Amino acid sequence: MEKEELAGLKNNLDFVAIDTETTGLDPSRDEIIELAATRFKSGKIEDQFSTLVKPHRGMPKYIEFLTHINPDDLSTAPEAKIALKDLFSFVGDSVLVGHNVPFDIGFINHHSALNKGAVLTNKFWDTQEISRVYFPFVSDHKLSTMLKFFHITPEAAHRATADAEASGLLLIAMTEHIIKHHSMMTNARLLDLSKQAQLNNSLYDYLHLLVEYQRSYVLKGEHTTPLDYAKPNVIENDIPFHNISLDEVFNSEGLLSQKFPHFEFRSGQLEMANKVKEAFQNTKHLAIEAGTGVGKSFAYLVPAMIFAHKNKTRVVVSTNTKNLQDQLFYKDLPQLKKMLPLPFKASLVKGRENYVCERRWNDMLMEQSTALIPYEAQALLYLYIWKQLTKSGDISENSSFDRKRFNIIWKRICSDRYQCMGRKCPHSGKCYVLNLRKHIENSTIVVTNHSLLLTDLRMENTTLGKYDYLVVDEAHNLMDSASKNLGFEVGYQDLVNLFNQFAPATKRKNVGLLNQLDFMLKRSVIPETSNEQIQMITKSLSEQISTMRKISLELFTEAQDLCQQADSYSKLRIKNPEDFPHLYESLDKLNKQWHSFLKQLSNLADTFSMLNSKQVPNYDTLNESINGLVKRSVDIQVGLDILENPDLMNNALWIENDLRPDPKTPVSTFCYAPVDVSLQLNEMLYKNIPSIIFTSATLALRQSFKYFFTQSGLSLIPPEQLDEYIVDSPFDYDKQSLLMISSFLPEPKDRFFINQALGCVEQLVLSVDVGTMILFTNYKDLNSVYDYLSEPLYHRKRPLFAQGKTYSRSSMLEEFKSYKNAVLLGTNSFWEGVDIQGDSLSMLILFKLPFQVPSEPIVEALIDKLNTENKDSFMHYMLPNALLKLRQGFGRLIRSKEDRGIVLIMDSRVSNKYYGKYFKEVLPAKCMEIKSELELLNEVIRFFNVSKQ
Repeated sequence: MEKEELAGLKNNLDFVAIDTETTGLDPSRDEIIELAATRFKSGKIEDQFSTLVKPHRGMPKYIEFLTHINPDDLSTAPEAKIALKDLFSFVGDSVLVGHNVPFDIGFINHHSALNKGAVLTNKFWDTQEISRVYFPFVSDHKLSTMLKFFHITPEAAHRATADAEASGLLLIAMTEHIIKHHSMMTNARLLDLSKQAQLNNSLYDYLHLLVEYQRSYVLKGEHTTPLDYAKPNVIENDIPFHNISLDEVFNSEGLLSQKFPHFEFRSGQLEMANKVKEAFQNTKHLAIEAGTGVGKSFAYLVPAMIFAHKNKTRVVVSTNTKNLQDQLFYKDLPQLKKMLPLPFKASLVKGRENYVCERRWNDMLMEQSTALIPYEAQALLYLYIWKQLTKSGDISENSSFDRKRFNIIWKRICSDRYQCMGRKCPHSGKCYVLNLRKHIENSTIVVTNHSLLLTDLRMENTTLGKYDYLVVDEAHNLMDSASKNLGFEVGYQDLVNLFNQFAPATKRKNVGLLNQLDFMLKRSVIPETSNEQIQMITKSLSEQISTMRKISLELFTEAQDLCQQADSYSKLRIKNPEDFPHLYESLDKLNKQWHSFLKQLSNLADTFSMLNSKQVPNYDTLNESINGLVKRSVDIQVGLDILENPDLMNNALWIENDLRPDPKTPVSTFCYAPVDVSLQLNEMLYKNIPSIIFTSATLALRQSFKYFFTQSGLSLIPPEQLDEYIVDSPFDYDKQSLLMISSFLPEPKDRFFINQALGCVEQLVLSVDVGTMILFTNYKDLNSVYDYLSEPLYHRKRPLFAQGKTYSRSSMLEEFKSYKNAVLLGTNSFWEGVDIQGDSLSMLILFKLPFQVPSEPIVEALIDKLNTENKDSFMHYMLPNALLKLRQGFGRLIRSKEDRGIVLIMDSRVSNKYYGKYFKEVLPAKCMEIKSELELLNEVIRFFNVSKQ
């Protein structure tokens, strides 16, 4: 659009941006402490209103810290009744704007009504909702994130006046962006979806303004500028090959030294690269532990790239976490592309259920013209812009779309092996999965994850194709991943999704296989006998599905209730089916009904396959759908059969409830997983792939790989086929760190432990003003420390971040890194994969030893199995697992040669138990046992005072 046209649109932007600060999130319990409104006229600020509001019950300390509102100022502020009346007078009948403005309006109306005042009925535009629709590629949709995206700098975040003004400026910036980059046709489609979504008047009114405005310029021709935010899933470095050696890349005068900022020569990195090269050349497996700071990613990527190019093959690289997968693909490989004269092509690959299916997407869009229910329309609102812009079709790019919330919709449009028509699909040219597989075929590096790696092996390499060389990074997690992926789950939602593919619960024409078959029969010219036969089968299937819906609801509701009653952290292990007679009676009823249903479905498939395809409209698509549903139904049947007759000697069986309950449907799932995956990994992986590199910072215990080899099944392969090597960390831990054990504290099971530990932690964080991370093994302890530290840290003006308290993991880490004296509390996912260099992290506190929860179903089942085999489950499993986890946690502190800091283990079992010596042995620093809290504080203060000198 031309500048004058954008200026013309601004003249239509008259509104009042509002914001509130409150003492909490619940209007029935919490109060308003600040109100602000900014009037915008023709896109410019014209007037402002703001007032503090006197609360009746005071203000929580964390709100005081967040807003910097002085409680003394609130004591002299006007009462809510007066403040709200003044606000209403300022606002009038203007359109209201805000970031999550329904929250502000809800609070205002609730408290105004309490005071017998008026309520706001104004139209409103929600900048958060607009950002979700139009900006699916930002990391999240917080006000601060969107302001940063548009380079808008608020004067004081988390104060009502600044946030109101910022919301107004954001609306103007987003509007200009939308008009510039999105056509009238796109906005008109979104307008229709917003109407069908029936969310509120917010989005529809705003989109209506945009479409009407664009319509007035349509005769002049639209000049929208294409956007390019989407990340690629293929990287190519198409340059001539230079035959360079690993020495030329990694040595002190090498290419990395010349081109990589702040490069430090690390002999261990070159050692590792040579070991990887030798393993590939000699077609052997290699287990290689690379200590923190070695730079293992480059140490395996570079030899893999050289080897793959020279041998015209490809190397698959598998990680456990999305963070490392993204780091390899979006950071490490682009850096190597810039620095090294190495031709390569790399593909990023995930499980096919992560990708949208072009055919199914188009089918769903066609339904928009007939009848989408509001839930479906809302899901499409968050998908539409992303689908226009994505290059990969990978839904994980889309921060607007909640896959859990919209699981039913995603299942209908994602790539599905049961419903895939392959090359016969009319959309195969645009298929994300097929196009990615073409890239995989001629890639030299394929980056994937353990989950897909294992699933693909079960599916005979349908996605990754055949490959002979593999790098398994984060290899210490391979066994857990295998246990999850070599088992199966059957949840209520899985069955409902399948039933809906046959016939949706809502009566909608042309949706679902049975409706499509009915429509086909009316238009086809097949013989009358065939027509009647198919009608009879579909009627029977419809009745059976209706019956199975009821049985499934009963079964999974009972499973959910049993799990809740057990009070076992949303997981209930089934050790003996006879203990749950009523549950298994329902399961048996469903299983018998399923067998009957599957017979009829197979009958339909056979009957349909004998029809003359020329006499049936859309025959190929219908035939593929029927066959796909047969395969899926057979897989579920196999699962139900196993659930009825489980092998509980070698597998764990449990019910798991979703932690985010849905009041309308059961949230229970039956889970079944092997407890020992060593045999499966040997058969599937080690025997089929000639050369595999297993690497991690924590594979060995006391210089031995025995535990890893036993757990992973590598002990089953011939010794001459497996090399092992340890590359030590380049860091001098004795000089850079101080490792202390608080021997004076009671053991964690002691009832006095928590109070003494809380007091000790408080003294520590108040004694030294340094970046501190405290790692926990459960949320109960984390929440206790959070509640205990909130007020004292507030008074010291030190930021406190805690997992599960508003911030996402990535946002919390970014915020934490921006300070030098913040305190971060984290649980399981923070024990590994966290890289914080410099002063942001100087003190690491490990609250308890990281033993696995023995009541966790797979852990408990493995303990039972080991005990049955007369093995000491503690020494064979629990202890070595905790030792490796502790090493991972310790590794969070020192991340560069400049880092210095303290690691404190608050679990006195390291000093007092016979097994404590093992924990001391596996950590790379000398251990200091502290006998009193005073000694601890003195040592901590001394360390940081010396560090400052």
